[in-house]
Amino acid sequence: MTDSETLTVPLRFRGEGALDNTNLLSKLVAIWGDIPVGLVERLNPQRALYGYVGLKDFTLYPLLRPGTFVQIDVNQRKIHAGPANTIEERPIYFVELRDGFACGWCEVRTGRLLVVPHPLSPVKTREFAHPHEAEIVGRITAVAMRIAQMAPNPSGSAIP
Repeated sequence: MTDSETLTVPLRFRGEGALDNTNLLSKLVAIWGDIPVGLVERLNPQRALYGYVGLKDFTLYPLLRPGTFVQIDVNQRKIHAGPANTIEERPIYFVELRDGFACGWCEVRTGRLLVVPHPLSPVKTREFAHPHEAEIVGRITAVAMRIAQMAPNPSGSAIP
């Protein structure tokens, strides 16, 4: 593909409140449109799924902020049981639940899947029957996240 070719990507999200909850990007989108390949050359929908951490999902806050876009490797569905050297190195998983999705650290204990929050998060550990109530979609391998709030400029529009 060349930079002058186009790729179909999301242009408008489904109804009001659709961004409040964690979801797969493909389920959030109402209208898809064409944009130049040069703008999204790093996206690889053939090898990965893309998800979205909902605006009301503080499970891994402050490590992953609400509104974060995530890349999901669907080939990594087995939970890594070994210890991580740091919080940043601990594997994060995208989980399909009966009524939605979750994004978090995961542990499996006697047929139960635990979605573990960041220690600074206000969210409590959630527990589900595995695989009946929760299933691993894949491991998060990349994120796109805002790290600072946008400040208004004197004209009233936001400055990144």
